[in-house]
Amino acid sequence: MHIATIIAAVCTAACTSLAYLHYASTVNRDQHIPFLHRIPNIPLRVDLVCCPVWSASGALLCLALPVWPGLTIYCAAALLPWEIMRHRHNHRLSRPAASINPSGAA
Repeated sequence: MHIATIIAAVCTAACTSLAYLHYASTVNRDQHIPFLHRIPNIPLRVDLVCCPVWSASGALLCLALPVWPGLTIYCAAALLPWEIMRHRHNHRLSRPAASINPSGAA
């Protein structure tokens, strides 16, 4: 049961991060997503759902494991997918748009 609790907390933190940032990237298609700031155009109701889920999964990991391993696993589960998706979104915005040539000439 202890292992199942840890796995559930890790999966919950990771899935919440992925879902939140996917929603943020669809709402803010033409804007860069900041690193440690509140993301613009995200409704408060989404924050009110995601923030307690992150807090609960982090607290559960710190209670199920010693504090430092719990924090390390939480950061790896919640922050790593967040940073990868944020970087992909910002990189997609910084690339120049491919020019389309309808005549087919190079």
